[in-house]
Amino acid sequence: MQIELKNLGKRFNRQWIFRKLDYLFESGKSYAITGHNGSGKSTLLQIIAGALEKTEGLIQYRSAESAIAPENVFY
Repeated sequence: MQIELKNLGKRFNRQWIFRKLDYLFESGKSYAITGHNGSGKSTLLQIIAGALEKTEGLIQYRSAESAIAPENVFY
């Protein structure tokens, strides 16, 4: 499975937590998300997991064969 982030951003009120984030996560690899308190680490993971809505950008979930609809990712 792959999770691709394109121009991902999250804003609370007028404060941007992160913006214009592009990354490709691939299964079978290890990742570390680091940063200071309040830098958006937990928020990013919650958005990828579907617990929070993103403010801008696109998240694509793909298996080896094709794209997976966001509503079917966690079944």
